[in-house]
Amino acid sequence: MTTTADLAARLRTMPDHDLERLIVARGLPTAVLGETGPQSITDFFDLAEAFRADAAVDAAVERLPRRTLLALRDGTTGPDLDPAVALGLADEDGRVDDAVALRVAAHPDLVDQSEQTGGPGEARPAAAVPDTADPATQRTTGAEHAFATMTVLAELLRAVDDGAVRELVKGGIGSPLARALAERSSADAEVVPGRLGLLERIHFTTTDDGTWALTDAGRAWLTTPWPSRWTDLVTRWHDGLDPAVREVLDVAGDDWRDLVVLGRWAYPAGARWLDATLLDVAGTADALGLTVEGLVTETGRTLLGDDEPAAVRAAEADLPQTVEGVYLQHDLTIIAPGPLAPAADAELRTVADLEAPGLAARYRVSEETLRRALRAGNSQQDVMDLFQRIGVTGVPQPLAYLVDQVAARDGSIVVDRGEGGIGAVVRGTADQLDLIGVDAELRQLAWERPELTTLVTRYPAHVVHAALEDQRYPAVLQPGARPETHHGPPGRRRAPGRSPEAAAHAVVERLRVTTERGAAEPEQEWLGRQIDLAVRGRTPIRVTVRMPDGSERPFSIIPTSVAAGRIRGKDTTADVERTLPLSLVVSVDSEA
Repeated sequence: MTTTADLAARLRTMPDHDLERLIVARGLPTAVLGETGPQSITDFFDLAEAFRADAAVDAAVERLPRRTLLALRDGTTGPDLDPAVALGLADEDGRVDDAVALRVAAHPDLVDQSEQTGGPGEARPAAAVPDTADPATQRTTGAEHAFATMTVLAELLRAVDDGAVRELVKGGIGSPLARALAERSSADAEVVPGRLGLLERIHFTTTDDGTWALTDAGRAWLTTPWPSRWTDLVTRWHDGLDPAVREVLDVAGDDWRDLVVLGRWAYPAGARWLDATLLDVAGTADALGLTVEGLVTETGRTLLGDDEPAAVRAAEADLPQTVEGVYLQHDLTIIAPGPLAPAADAELRTVADLEAPGLAARYRVSEETLRRALRAGNSQQDVMDLFQRIGVTGVPQPLAYLVDQVAARDGSIVVDRGEGGIGAVVRGTADQLDLIGVDAELRQLAWERPELTTLVTRYPAHVVHAALEDQRYPAVLQPGARPETHHGPPGRRRAPGRSPEAAAHAVVERLRVTTERGAAEPEQEWLGRQIDLAVRGRTPIRVTVRMPDGSERPFSIIPTSVAAGRIRGKDTTADVERTLPLSLVVSVDSEA
């Protein structure tokens, strides 16, 4: 049996980095790790009591597999007990903390081994007999699910990149935003929060300031070919799963229909957190095309493996082939007869808006999209070259006319940085610059005109461009003259908080400082706390006292009080009441 004093003594001798790792692994509440408050930890006894609290023990036991719980319950040693030792629930000699033993023994999900079949620790629920579905049909269905999910994820990433996704103060996104994102991505509004959560878990997005933003990995994924997209998505998702979840998936094999049942068998105490996690895993696996009706497909098995080239080949074989060209319509729509390569899709979006994502996507060209392309630094010829390159039927006359019309109105005035990066230079036709030079609303820019087709000002290029746009001049700001921008409006700032590692480090530092306050005081304080715990628990202890002649004598007592520098208690050997001076106590050992 291990008591609070025993655990405190063990914690006291642990190296700092091991102690910090243990505190992080146990996930103690913030109130316990804080520097102030009634629950804050001031010494190793406080830390031991925090570890032995019912809630803390239950939280640790929830993460232990069946074999470890049985080892804790039965008091057996060996590798099965190692996870419990790593969490401080037992010592390296296999002695189980009595608080842990009580919680495990009372757990309703740990049946007696005699009631199981197949040997101790080996029995598991019988798996359902897998359906004999056609593997080819399963692969096709899985690929369709994966393609649809990747299409939705790509549209959500683009919405994030546009600054359109913001969190509520209480966290998450609101229903109106979910509906807007669902319409944009052609998904159900109910699945949008889950898909955004997936993007955050695989580190394609970040929400540090309340406004979602793309990470470099998310931005790169948008132009990754479809097979690599699928492979990368599955790998990131699977690698991010909790080790306990991956263990359950290993037990499940190719049949993921009863993950919750298997989870409760593999982790008998983990239903509170594991059930919901496994249900989410099953749903995500279906959306990612790894399973069809709960059964892992052949391609899914390959994607979950360690052979990346084989996974890419399998994904390429199942996914629909990309098309090389699109149909440019007279009504200014662009129809893709099949999936475009992501890089081609990104290029097409520079001159058109996506109206309907999917296998046969529809885009629309408008004055606004062409103006956007011109203002991004593309010339009229660049836009026409793109249409001629991707169109399989040539450029329709209405589309060519619209490009000419927009280019004539928008983009004929170019704003760039001035010489040496100072001020701005505006280039255009002489007639246009005549009008700009005498415009009363722009007089504050203090123009200089070194040439008929050039105006110069000391104001920054982006300021000049904004002023020209306000007066509705067809001005384009060169890409190199743009200031650094941030996507979306400023969002809610979260209060900075310490990481679990930083909080654990602060606790350990505080404990070491408290222990080393004086030369002799720490040991006396340590002994006093041990005796105080024994008084509260009416626990028998062995007290070794230094006698006047210098010898040491042990007394086995049940202490009743510690006051005025003296210990009072009943001597269990002589059956008498004793009073011992605390200053002469050399050591205290539990006899529980």
